[in-house]
Amino acid sequence: MVVDQAPPQGMHDRHSPKAAVRGSFWCDAAAHLCDSRMLWMGGQACWTPEQALAWIGWRAGHVADQLDDHLARPVRAWIQDHAEHQRAIGQLVRGITYGFVVCDGSVQFVLAATPGAFDSDGESAP
Repeated sequence: MVVDQAPPQGMHDRHSPKAAVRGSFWCDAAAHLCDSRMLWMGGQACWTPEQALAWIGWRAGHVADQLDDHLARPVRAWIQDHAEHQRAIGQLVRGITYGFVVCDGSVQFVLAATPGAFDSDGESAP
């Protein structure tokens, strides 16, 4: 995956000293392979549903960069879909996890935001 791009503004790399903050949403990305393996592609604690969705969009861009053009087109369309983003934000505000799944043959890329109080390591915070 491409890792040389900066995360959306207002977010920090998981391994930076500033990442040890709590957020109201935990976002993560993973690739689920046909042999039942899961490859974790990163995560981020975010304060707002808008930040959470921006993080998912940022990672979706990375996924799209790895796909053939005919598979990348729907991902890039989702990145630009304002109406779907508003629906996703509404879902997160109501406390419902939002997920975006991209299929590439036998691999499913899952990008999700889960509401709750989380530390930067993805653990639930008190």
